[in-house]
Amino acid sequence: MKLAAILLFFVSALPIALLLADDGPPGPLAGAFFPPELVSLAADQLGLSAQQREALHAQIDNAQTAMQQIQRRLEHETATLASLAREVHADQAALSAQLDKVLDAERDAKHLQLGLLAGIKNLLTPEQQTNLREIAKSGSAKLGEEIRQRITAKVEGVQAGVRKWLDAGRDPSAIGQTMEQRVKPLLDAGNPADAEVILDDLLKQLNQDTQ
Repeated sequence: MKLAAILLFFVSALPIALLLADDGPPGPLAGAFFPPELVSLAADQLGLSAQQREALHAQIDNAQTAMQQIQRRLEHETATLASLAREVHADQAALSAQLDKVLDAERDAKHLQLGLLAGIKNLLTPEQQTNLREIAKSGSAKLGEEIRQRITAKVEGVQAGVRKWLDAGRDPSAIGQTMEQRVKPLLDAGNPADAEVILDDLLKQLNQDTQ
């Protein structure tokens, strides 16, 4: 059954989807910024306001859209460079010009990453930044595991609710669609907080309708 396969996928994929990036940019920037995934996971502990959460998610979403465009551009320019390199006669000028295009795309990606990290840092108060450094130092792995377990339990709760609907002859396809179109993209984007809100709504709906 397709719906069952979708729900099973969520449980098996959670350990990957919720992995924390423990380290920031290497070199002189190490420790200066905070991984977006960590900020999202620690939102409740940090006491992020609704405005901060909204701004955080907007910055992450915008950066992901822009990065996808840059990635497509980088793939195209890299493929073109490879094609030029395979020609019998190596055109040094053409190769050099094409390499510049590849490097330009890579530079734009790094600028985008740095801009996102700086933007997220600027959303946080000095106290929140201090607290987040403590979380990253001593509890980021534990935090990620606790949230992973909590969301896994809720996904399994949705599974149980879906089975009850099926046993009662009800159609749970809308539940599966919400999981696939809303919950999965949020988990893939490293935003378990909003995914958990949707899971809570689904569990409430399933439990109310089966009582």
